[in-house]
Amino acid sequence: MEATAVKPDRAASQGNGTSKVDFVSPQLAAALSHPTRVSVMSILVEGPASPRQLAAEIGEPLNNVTYHVKQLRDLGCIELDRVEQRGGGRVLERFYRARQRAYFDDDAWEVLGDRERLGVIWSIVRLISKDLATAMSSGTFFEDYDTHLTRSPMTVDREGWGEIAALLNRTTKELFEIEKRVEGRSAEGADASIHAKVQILQFRSPEPR
Repeated sequence: MEATAVKPDRAASQGNGTSKVDFVSPQLAAALSHPTRVSVMSILVEGPASPRQLAAEIGEPLNNVTYHVKQLRDLGCIELDRVEQRGGGRVLERFYRARQRAYFDDDAWEVLGDRERLGVIWSIVRLISKDLATAMSSGTFFEDYDTHLTRSPMTVDREGWGEIAALLNRTTKELFEIEKRVEGRSAEGADASIHAKVQILQFRSPEPR
């Protein structure tokens, strides 16, 4: 997810430390479980934005978004990026950025109730749907012929289900290692101008007809 990925496997969370993955505490998990905060964090991971821009992006009232932005800043999840003057200098617009990508590990995920978990999951699914719709309507989805798109219905046992989860967790870890390597090349002058989004889903399907 974008700012928040749900419940990575414990074994997959251990590695050589090459990628920066910050697991949230149970207390922070409860604070981040609000759908609005999940949406705000997901947007700010992509780049700085103001509460006004965030409100327009997620379709919520400005005062509501401003409240949750303050909560996230108090929790140390986001920080002030810059302040710009608006209205001839009479109004100051504050832009915030994410300080980290937050992941729910097993302990953090377990403290959430069913309603909180559903809120996190629903927020992520909604963002994924919007990402796809935006890319398709703008035409960027079809720009590169090596775009990956896979739909893989499968029938598995409990062990197979766990193997898939472990594979996807390893894949997620490798994605952030790739991002770290890109950051290193960018610091040396490489052009990093492709805005990519990788969506990973694993879920139970109803019985086929």
